[in-house]
Amino acid sequence: MTTAPEILAGLFGYLNSNCDYAVLRNFEGLPENNSSRDIDIIIERSTYKKHKSDIIALLEKHDWKIITYLNSDRLVTWVCGCVDKRSNTEIIQLDFFFDTSLFGVQFIKASEFLAHREFNGKIYHVDKNYEFLDKYMYDRAVGVQYPDKYRDVKEAVSDSAVVAEKLRKVFGVDGIEECDKHSGKKMLLHAALRNPFGTFARFCRFEYHRVKNYLLSRTGFSIGFTGPDGSGKTTVIDTILERIAPVFKTAHKYYHFRPALFGNLGEVAHSAGIKKEVDRNYSDPHRGGKTGKLNSFLRLCYYSIDYIIGYFVKVKSVTRITRVVVFDRYFTDIICDSRRSRIYLSPKFLYRWGKFFIPTLDYNILLTASSETILARKRELDEEGINTINAKIDYLAGKKEYTKVLNETTPQAAVYEILNHVFNEQHKKNLKRLR
Repeated sequence: MTTAPEILAGLFGYLNSNCDYAVLRNFEGLPENNSSRDIDIIIERSTYKKHKSDIIALLEKHDWKIITYLNSDRLVTWVCGCVDKRSNTEIIQLDFFFDTSLFGVQFIKASEFLAHREFNGKIYHVDKNYEFLDKYMYDRAVGVQYPDKYRDVKEAVSDSAVVAEKLRKVFGVDGIEECDKHSGKKMLLHAALRNPFGTFARFCRFEYHRVKNYLLSRTGFSIGFTGPDGSGKTTVIDTILERIAPVFKTAHKYYHFRPALFGNLGEVAHSAGIKKEVDRNYSDPHRGGKTGKLNSFLRLCYYSIDYIIGYFVKVKSVTRITRVVVFDRYFTDIICDSRRSRIYLSPKFLYRWGKFFIPTLDYNILLTASSETILARKRELDEEGINTINAKIDYLAGKKEYTKVLNETTPQAAVYEILNHVFNEQHKKNLKRLR
């Protein structure tokens, strides 16, 4: 597997020879060592468009995939990754910035950054003045103070005539001290009125991308896991989250079974006075008795409302912005494990119900193993129960939206199969978006 330092060396080697660019911040150590969650690269939009195909070819040559992709008015984000058969995973995030702006109001153009770049012998990066101005001007425009962790950068440019002139020209203030005292709205308005026609055109572009990214498309992805107890779901999920942590550690949401927008059905019935007692022995998920058709259907309707509304509230709101949602069990579990959900309806009926009513996740993993393997790991189910669930898993495995993974050997083997599948499918989707 080509490591992140090796792929970054190839990327910056290509950029150094072919493009005008500059790394915005946290460039110390690049390309051998990337100390930040993402790499911010200033580049002209036209230059990016001209060279993106060659950069994609460079990634593909080393079997790297574009896992998530976001195209906004001021930047393009590529989260790129690679996984080997031992499930070792490398992930880097590349942010290609075209300017510093807010709601289409432009503060610094790419060409201005590039006119003030420096070369440290390995990569091009912006000088200290513009490293400060990018973060400082954006933060002040949104009404927050410059982060204290960058205090050394601020102190280094406190007497800079370049910084003072830029703040005066764009925000109409005399230097950093005065800028710290002004409201963000006042400075944003001043910046917008410098070129009202240009601001209007850029605002239209901002709105176009906002609507496209936040309402019409999903730039992240969702993945659900279903399988009998003992199939190794918890270990596999934890390992996957560990592998993608370099970028997604704080950019993922984890749910169990459903979005849980509404409470447990038994608790809700108890609160409404319909049910006198609630069985709270949650350590035994298969403790409930068999329910009739009507009871099962009412349960299905209740949970379906939670899946439908909860998807748009808790899932789509996250996956729209290059983040990941993970479910340990999803609606698929209702199809496969009747005893757990206490919904005893035909798997074919439940599958069709889900197709018609339930928002689907991007990836539905059916994780299982033979009854012998599962019984050797955990004895929460008997052999008959495991075989019943596996028969339903085999039924779903024939559907194109499901992927069956056998976890018979090591968790790492299952993790590789899952991540390799997800990375490949995401890459195919993102190549279409990149055209």
